[in-house]
Amino acid sequence: MAVGHTEFLRLYRSSLRAAQQFETYNFRKYFYRRTRDRFRTASTLTDAQKLDSAMAEAREELKVMQRQGLVNRMFSHNRTALEVDPQYASAARRFGE
Repeated sequence: MAVGHTEFLRLYRSSLRAAQQFETYNFRKYFYRRTRDRFRTASTLTDAQKLDSAMAEAREELKVMQRQGLVNRMFSHNRTALEVDPQYASAARRFGE
């Protein structure tokens, strides 16, 4: 199955949104960087089979990030001084969701 450009971008955006749902600053930044790096690497792939494999792996990682983000929000902790600053707050807290 060939991966379309729009499907690739949709999965990328979904992964970035899932990364932003983490309450913990370190987790949020880690998953954001990991997602960005993974998709930059996948965007250079030319072999359709390798691209499909990378996309399947990214879909599985998205599911894991969504589950872990939920657990992270359920068991949130006291925030560090850095996390209290709105510039570093998660998207959910920044936009009042």
